Amino acid sequence: MKHIQYFIFALLAVCLVACEKNELSSESVIIDPQPDTTIYTYQFDQWLNRQFTQTYNVEFEYKLDDNSTDPNYNIVPVSCSKADTVAHLALYLWYDVYKEVVGPDFLKTYGPKIIQLIGSSMINAAQNTEKLGYAEGGIKITLMKINAMDVNDIEQLNHYIFQTMHHEFSHILHQKKTYPKEFETITPADYDPSGWQYRYNDNEPDLWKREEPAWKMGYVTCYGSSEAHEDFVETIANYIVQSDENWQYMLDHAGAKRTHIERKINMCRTWLKENYNYDLDAMHKEVQKRQANLDWNYIWELYK
Repeated sequence: MKHIQYFIFALLAVCLVACEKNELSSESVIIDPQPDTTIYTYQFDQWLNRQFTQTYNVEFEYKLDDNSTDPNYNIVPVSCSKADTVAHLALYLWYDVYKEVVGPDFLKTYGPKIIQLIGSSMINAAQNTEKLGYAEGGIKITLMKINAMDVNDIEQLNHYIFQTMHHEFSHILHQKKTYPKEFETITPADYDPSGWQYRYNDNEPDLWKREEPAWKMGYVTCYGSSEAHEDFVETIANYIVQSDENWQYMLDHAGAKRTHIERKINMCRTWLKENYNYDLDAMHKEVQKRQANLDWNYIWELYK
């Protein structure tokens, strides 16, 4: 994988701003700065403040801040138009889903306090890996490669954004209440933190079907086969975003390891219900309903 080089002009696309890290709380802990009405993003910034900060107690950060990113990687900022699109999608396919299924205060209490968007991914050429997102201390979720997303391709949206969001949020949940250790005993032999990235079927054009080598080992994704805690959150995230047809396709092609995947999802289902009163099947159904009716005119009108 070639290391991607980016030119300095891309950095001129956005203004640089700083962010403040905050402790988790159901009350508002974000202090709004005095709005600058002279900048061209003023209206968008005010909309973000109304939809995210005031409603969900979260800062939606899209202007690149060098101090909040890893200096070891070359990255580019997200375009304003893509940030606007992702913000609308996040409300429709993530925030309002949790509001509907788990309740209006769930994300205010447990959710991240900062969501950061970055236009590119982070490439590690030495390890042959590409980072699409990460979470920091239960406070912040960073989503990457946003500029490359096709807003009409739900598989790509899930791969770049929503699988990552559910993945990282599930990390936040299990860091507060430990996931069952029995999960680690289902497929313990094949976890490989340094070689999981070589398990993909790279010749498969379908992003989901590239994971088939992992299915035959009892994991829903190759990244899930890296470590048990990644396996746990990958199982949850993919069950939520994958269609019934995709999930069934995986089970049908997992061979003898199908029962291991089924044990894992059942364990995730029980853990979420007992610890958070979180109905994983209801979450899956609500996401699938919304994904099947991705009407952009409706979405833009819904979140004016």
